[in-house]
Amino acid sequence: MPVVDVVNLVSRWLHIMAAATAVGGTIFALLVVLPAAGVLAPEAREAFHVAARRRWSKIVMGAIAVLLISGLYNYFTIKHNYRELLPRWYEAAFGIKFLLAFAVFTIASLLVGRTSLAQRLRSNIRFWLSANLLMAALIIAISGLMRTTHPAAGPVPKPVWAKTGAETDN
Repeated sequence: MPVVDVVNLVSRWLHIMAAATAVGGTIFALLVVLPAAGVLAPEAREAFHVAARRRWSKIVMGAIAVLLISGLYNYFTIKHNYRELLPRWYEAAFGIKFLLAFAVFTIASLLVGRTSLAQRLRSNIRFWLSANLLMAALIIAISGLMRTTHPAAGPVPKPVWAKTGAETDN
């Protein structure tokens, strides 16, 4: 397997693992942590949330970094390798996905942050976690659509870099 294929595969795996971690953690926080913490006394609940946020913030920031780097790498790799075969709406779908991702990243960052704005958002944390999950679901739906895009007929062609001899465009 060529090195470029290994890099592309690792990038895709990292992207999916970071997304699964961030979305799964959000689901866990909304459906398990918040209800379970509700049984604690107010002081204990606040101490628990502070400790959990301190740990979760590192995971959130790592996931955002991996998603940004791997997502842009994956997009530009696909755009370069299949440039003449992608439908016209592919870039628009990517743009919508990217904007939604930035909204998710912003809300996730604020929910683990220490600013006064972060504290205000956390006062309605169920709403913001739910909003992030809805946007994440839209991102996943758009991603699935983009990933299954194929040329109009026939098998998926070799990427540009894999063409040899007379087949290349150069």
